[in-house]
Amino acid sequence: MDDVMSDTKKVSVIVPNYNYARYLKWRILSIVKQSYPIYELIILDDNSKDGSKTVIKQMAAEAKRINPDIKLKLIWNKENSGKAISQWVRGVEEATGDYIWIAEADDIARKDFLKEVMRGFTEDPEVVLAYSESAIINKYGIPIMPNFRRSRDKEGTGHFAKSYIRPGRQEIEEIMAIRCTIPNVSAVVFKNTPELLKYLKQAEKLEQVGDWYLYARLLEKGKIFYNQKSLNFFRIHKGSATKRGEAHVREVDGMHRYFKKHYDLDATVKSWMDAELLRTKRKYGIIK
Repeated sequence: MDDVMSDTKKVSVIVPNYNYARYLKWRILSIVKQSYPIYELIILDDNSKDGSKTVIKQMAAEAKRINPDIKLKLIWNKENSGKAISQWVRGVEEATGDYIWIAEADDIARKDFLKEVMRGFTEDPEVVLAYSESAIINKYGIPIMPNFRRSRDKEGTGHFAKSYIRPGRQEIEEIMAIRCTIPNVSAVVFKNTPELLKYLKQAEKLEQVGDWYLYARLLEKGKIFYNQKSLNFFRIHKGSATKRGEAHVREVDGMHRYFKKHYDLDATVKSWMDAELLRTKRKYGIIK
């Protein structure tokens, strides 16, 4: 893998922002200072009210200073879309790179994030989705959890102990049918295919599990690469775009039904899925 950099791909980075002016400087610097070159930077502001527009303009100029060759697009919504994934759709529609990194405005990444994750596409051309492990940071950027492995693998299978490339359907049948095992889109790089935009638009109709739906549909016809290093920092804070409740439980159930219908799942995996749904219902007070 030492010759990865000799086969540089065109990566478009999409930064969807809403009222994250306080984090934008560090987010954008963590993108343009990647050890793997960025081809295109697309920043979308969803009608923020916190001065984000000023910061974006300042950081766009800084991005050009650091990388004069970077393609730059700034998109301003006149009205708030009300949905983060709608910004993902718009960004992908605008992107011209061969690979896409949706880098949420309040997260950050290690300098070698892209270099490490892009290895998956270089190693195997059938990879359609590559991602790294994530660490959790608080609103001040202080690490509070080194990874998500225990919460993604409640069954203790050891699935995420090592990096791997495997068929997407195998990934779904072994673990992704149980729960969304990619906790943060900022850790993901997608191959820019027509299917990406197609499934993104379908995922936009979901309130809670659009990311899970997107990952699963893409993996039905391609491979997944997982890098076990925590190269992405997922920021958890009061303003994080997370909602829960009856809609969440309903959509988890819908995903489980889809997997059970379209996949030949092991009986043990089905029992884990049922336990996960029950756990989710209890968590959000649907049942005691």
